[in-house]
Amino acid sequence: MKLTENLDASQVAIWWPERITLFQQNSIDVSSVNKIDSAGVAFLVKWAQACQRDNQRLSIQGASPELVQLISLYGVSALFDLVSLQ
Repeated sequence: MKLTENLDASQVAIWWPERITLFQQNSIDVSSVNKIDSAGVAFLVKWAQACQRDNQRLSIQGASPELVQLISLYGVSALFDLVSLQ
């Protein structure tokens, strides 16, 4: 699944009602995401936790250095399989 919107508080509010459907995916591509904030990271954490309940890990493709840094700062790196932008 490719995310093309910003991953910020306003977009999370839009996606939250669809989370049950979204969280069925265990691989996402964020290479087209331009902006991410703490709400976006929290959304990804919830998504990863949903994957864990199904004994899977959330794979994030195309993670920007900023996203990798935020995930590391929040101490949640272990929840994800991250593939960074090159």
